[in-house]
Amino acid sequence: MSETIAIVHNRVPARIRIRVPLIKNKRTLAELLKQSLLKEARAKGIYHAEPNVTTGTSLIKYHPALHTEAEVLDRVQAISQGIAAGTAEFTAKHKNPKLGKMQPQAFFTRELIVSVGGNVIAGFILAALIRRR
Repeated sequence: MSETIAIVHNRVPARIRIRVPLIKNKRTLAELLKQSLLKEARAKGIYHAEPNVTTGTSLIKYHPALHTEAEVLDRVQAISQGIAAGTAEFTAKHKNPKLGKMQPQAFFTRELIVSVGGNVIAGFILAALIRRR
């Protein structure tokens, strides 16, 4: 990794935002980092990890009785190094196969149809409720 992992924001107790260059624009690696943080036995006490692939950061919430800020940073560093070295195991739950195979225009079309269809159905239900009164 060319850049180091660093704390971006830590003003709220037991909540830190960490810059993790490894996950920037890499959704699968971000999901792998998240799942590793939440499932690893040594990371017990970390109960929330929310990666942001656009900014390359991760918001982490932890129990201060179980971890210090430095321990959380060390855990993220260790997991990131494992991912970069290729020792982390990728499983099916780290990927969303439906979105990975779907063309962007198909995804947009599906969302548009669902949105329009939902609004039409809601309109009929609302009209039926108004008519009953």
